[in-house]
Order: sequence, then C-alpha cells, then structure tokens
Amino acid sequence: MARYRWRTAVRKRLPWFLVDLGVAPKGRGDCGAHHWYKASDTEDRCYHCEIGLRHPSEL
Repeated sequence: MARYRWRTAVRKRLPWFLVDLGVAPKGRGDCGAHHWYKASDTEDRCYHCEIGLRHPSEL
C-alpha cells in the first residue's frame, strides 16, 4: 500500500467526530501520489497528506 494510504482507509471508516478530533490525521510528509479533492473555490487538497495543495487557477 502506498505511503499514507492506510490512514485514508482508516479515516473512511471512522465516524466524522473522531476524524475531526484527529484520531487518524493526514500524513505530514509528501505521499508521493496525490489524490485531489476540492477544499474551496481557490484550492485543492490531497486526501492523503498535508503537503498536497494546489491552486486550480494556476493550472
């Protein structure tokens, strides 16, 4: 399993209040294979790591 993917798998199965409490936080390092979601109108974030950030307007 790729780096940090196991945390994402755990996060999918936890109740949201536990995720919000930080029970299974995103990885601090670079996962190396970002999988994006739209965090806001101006930025996309990676499901797996904190470093993963891109701005769609720059693409």
